[in-house]
Amino acid sequence: MRRAAKASLCITIALLLATSLFAAKKEYFTEDELDLIRDAQELSQRVPVYFKLAERRLIFLGLMEKSEKEKEKERKEREKREKEKKKAGDTRATSNKVDPDDTSYLADFTSAELLRGYIQALEEVTTNIDDTYSRKLDVRDQLEDLERFTRETIPVLEKFKPKNDVEKRAMEDAMEKANEVKQQAVDALKSVPKTEKKRKQP
Repeated sequence: MRRAAKASLCITIALLLATSLFAAKKEYFTEDELDLIRDAQELSQRVPVYFKLAERRLIFLGLMEKSEKEKEKERKEREKREKEKKKAGDTRATSNKVDPDDTSYLADFTSAELLRGYIQALEEVTTNIDDTYSRKLDVRDQLEDLERFTRETIPVLEKFKPKNDVEKRAMEDAMEKANEVKQQAVDALKSVPKTEKKRKQP
């Protein structure tokens, strides 16, 4: 009896460890998206990438639409890529390159996973800002952008209508994270000095 109980305890611990490891490895970005993040080395470049990935998920969920400004920006970027492709020739490198404006790949994710991707984007932004600030570098612009982004997307998240408990939990977690990050950004802005230099336009 004691031996059976011991074996049962070992199995339980093993399952808990396996579940923990799986949760730690869960990734809500695709490899192509991770490449976009890696290509953006500077904080001023990386933060907008995370915001764009988070926005894509909200757009794909039907919770928000692209602004006219964003549509115009993407149109110009698409024209620029077409010119570069023609100039370089239709090589394997250019022909196999994924269109960054195509969001059809997000169909591989469930609605709950898309919301988890939004959460992951916010977590990564805060981690990157914290890391940059710890190196005594300026983060004021990124904090302002983070506060604005969360403030604008919280009402968007409220539009989501969960169809099951998994989606409900994901929505609640996304709302909680967005409100938490927004407050953290507001508090941080009180202690981070304003910069005199003009912000660089992306």
